[in-house]
Amino acid sequence: MRLSERVVALFVYSVVAGGALLVAQQTPAQQAPAQQAPPQPAPPPPTIEDAWDNLIQTEIPQAKVDPTLTPPQMETKKTPMDDFLNHVFFESRSEYWRYSTSFTGQPTATGILNAPITGVFNPAGVPYPDVFQPNENRVYEFLDFGTRGWLSDRINTHFAIRYEQDLTHVDVGAPAQDILNTYPGSRRVDLLSASMDISGRPTDGFFAGTTLSIGRQYIYGAEVAALDGAAFTVNRRKYTVTVFGGRRFDLWGDPAQRAIGGANVTFRLGHDASIEYEGLWYIRGSNSIVLRKGWGQRWITSAYFRAFGSYPVDASLNGIYTSANGKTIVRLSFFEKLSSHDYLYDFTTLATNQNTQSPLLRLYLGPITPYSQFVVDGHRALTSRFRLGGTVWVRRLTNSADQGPYNVSFQDYRANAQIFPIRRWETFWEYHQHNSDRANPSNPIDFADVSDAGETSVKDLTFDLRHNFGEGRFSLNGGAYYRRIDLQDRFYYISGAHQAGWTAGGWWRLDQHTRLYADYNLDNDFFIFMPSIANSRVLHVGVGWKY
Repeated sequence: MRLSERVVALFVYSVVAGGALLVAQQTPAQQAPAQQAPPQPAPPPPTIEDAWDNLIQTEIPQAKVDPTLTPPQMETKKTPMDDFLNHVFFESRSEYWRYSTSFTGQPTATGILNAPITGVFNPAGVPYPDVFQPNENRVYEFLDFGTRGWLSDRINTHFAIRYEQDLTHVDVGAPAQDILNTYPGSRRVDLLSASMDISGRPTDGFFAGTTLSIGRQYIYGAEVAALDGAAFTVNRRKYTVTVFGGRRFDLWGDPAQRAIGGANVTFRLGHDASIEYEGLWYIRGSNSIVLRKGWGQRWITSAYFRAFGSYPVDASLNGIYTSANGKTIVRLSFFEKLSSHDYLYDFTTLATNQNTQSPLLRLYLGPITPYSQFVVDGHRALTSRFRLGGTVWVRRLTNSADQGPYNVSFQDYRANAQIFPIRRWETFWEYHQHNSDRANPSNPIDFADVSDAGETSVKDLTFDLRHNFGEGRFSLNGGAYYRRIDLQDRFYYISGAHQAGWTAGGWWRLDQHTRLYADYNLDNDFFIFMPSIANSRVLHVGVGWKY
């Protein structure tokens, strides 16, 4: 019988069997004689699934498996190293820098000449050829690596190392000289981070949601604390607490005071509100309180207060507005400098530096005197190809008598536009103006008084162009800027001093791991500060690799 005929017969059989079963259920049961045993229940009729299985098994024979296709499996033992590559991350950046300077042949602003030192008086100026070194070369390497869940899903590790070295001798006073040249061999190797995080599982009871970090690390809070020590974090639904402590490390000095510690505590109050305490204890305590509150889907506000030692020093109010469609973002900020009792640069300036390689004290720029500051920053996407933005920043000294060369009332304005003229082309335009409210320098308090000296106006115009090729695998960019500056001191007024320059660069993603990049920029002479320089150029070439 053919397959189709058997299928039809099966279908007829299923219908007849189903009908017979239905009739049997509706026919009254016959009463059995008392002396007879109860009848045994009839076996259930075959189901359609059983019939189909029987049909397939009889019509489609099962093929035998060739034993050569199923070789015996050998048991292998996996070692931790076999699973290492699934848990490791690695990233490196190798860079080459070249600095080039061209000179006009004229003396510097202090009368230094590019002439040999003969020991004979030179009426044209002071010979010192070292400051006219034209070129300098440098290499830089950064490694960032670690593991995620290797050996145990509780453990993560992180390491970061930086190496930099000058390839050419740099003369004292040369334009490219910097702090690296104060170290032996003009080279440095720094261990930036070396830490291990141990996290609790959800089934660990009290230790669920906790993390212990051990090693060299950075803790962010009232300040950025760099320490060799430990930090313990407890994260709960209503609060998060972090306590830390250890030995402060310094890549550039040898501080006499090493013990450092602190705590960060955040309470989530509900209704998109939280209050946070941030504390750092090093020589003097730095303590701050931050209150954050969200108002629906549009507004986020925050208030901030900081004290240093026993003195209140800072307070601020901030707000961020985002439109429903996300095309408009506005940021508002008011900041009040309450007193000048905190540090000049950062909290580490209070430490005594015992490093004999850097015996000089830091440049003193004067105290940070009280002031009020207001900032408004807004951005609007008008279309998918046109975006506008701008910033207004106004600062006013509480007492105008506190004015100094680096501490003055000012107004700062920025207006920019981001334009995408055609596909994969991006342009950026920005105009910037900074006006400083300096007093008349003609009546100094003493001969060395420079409190009224400095810039009175700075105007910048910047343009950048970028284009991507090959679905984002290759990109080129270029730009230019033009600047005009007005300055004053007790001897002269300079109006409209100008400077210009241009930049170019690009990157190429070779594959998912490797990326090449390069940048080049040129700045022309700014004769007010260094009339002997005609222009300066910087070439930066690098390769990044990520696993």
